[in-house]
Amino acid sequence: MQQSQRRDKQDWLNLFEQQKQSGLTAVEFCRQQQINVQTYYTRRRDIRLQRTSSKFIQVKREVTKVKSYTKETDSELLLQLGNAQLSVPTNMSPHWVATVMKALAE
Repeated sequence: MQQSQRRDKQDWLNLFEQQKQSGLTAVEFCRQQQINVQTYYTRRRDIRLQRTSSKFIQVKREVTKVKSYTKETDSELLLQLGNAQLSVPTNMSPHWVATVMKALAE
């Protein structure tokens, strides 16, 4: 390929693979292929960035609502969520415990 000819993405991918297979450093490979080293590194970075950004998937965050009730028994709280039940000291945060129970029930 002549120096003045523009390479497309596939041409660059082929060159990157050839360099990897050659066992040569990028500088040595570029010297042999008469490729500007700075251009080689720039194209490699750009293509890597394109690949990374194209794999980005936006995830919609779901908010979990927890319904819980407490029943005080002496110095403990009895928390129930569905079939799950947990008895904890009264100084424990009921919301935190309900969240844990929900996670365990899944």
